[in-house]
Amino acid sequence: MEKREIELCGERIIYTLERKKVKNINMRVRPQFGIQVSASPEISIDQIEQALQQHGSKLLHALWDLELEQPMIQQYPMTYSTGETVLYLGKFYILKVERATKDAVQKQDDILFLLVRHPENAAARKRVFDRWWKAACERVIWNMCRAVYPIFEQYGFQFPEIRFRQMISMWGNCRPQRKIVTFNYRLLAAEPICIEYVVIHEFTHFLYPNHSKAFYAFLEKEIPDWKHVQKKLQKTVGIT
Repeated sequence: MEKREIELCGERIIYTLERKKVKNINMRVRPQFGIQVSASPEISIDQIEQALQQHGSKLLHALWDLELEQPMIQQYPMTYSTGETVLYLGKFYILKVERATKDAVQKQDDILFLLVRHPENAAARKRVFDRWWKAACERVIWNMCRAVYPIFEQYGFQFPEIRFRQMISMWGNCRPQRKIVTFNYRLLAAEPICIEYVVIHEFTHFLYPNHSKAFYAFLEKEIPDWKHVQKKLQKTVGIT
């Protein structure tokens, strides 16, 4: 099994390549794994990636559809009910639903209070919590982007457009030519050092578009223990 990177329809994608005795180049999109490809050892990488490019639009749409259908993994509430656990910035909190005159989420000690005007309404609980989670994630990552930007500013790097969406196969996605970085909403579950790693990783792609030796040398200079941080992130957020 090998992780590789390719650009499909203008978007950088990580896919998994498995070498085995099969007649054709097989491509599929699976929950929690993203795009998986199997091909015989005799087929070159160029042939495999040419096939991926030919089916790029179809694969991307299948991946996006899957991301929309895929629920958050265990650290995120399933029913938005009292007693559920929430992993927020690397720490577990207990969710407590209470009736209130104004919808909000408030943190106190080890408890996240989900304050809703209609606590008996599951859709209302979900709407309030999801809105808070997305806003909190965007705020945390925007602040982290601003904090690490001076590292890259000296190279003539212009601050990119920052976007967010739920993804199942990547923590972040960088489009160097379009100057866009997209981050995964699930990152809010991770510790701040893990979020910093993802931001620096994606920003580094503006200097080194591919995962080259120079890319990793730069990454290691900024985060010497990045491999340890990456493993922690994989364990926390569940993306490999």
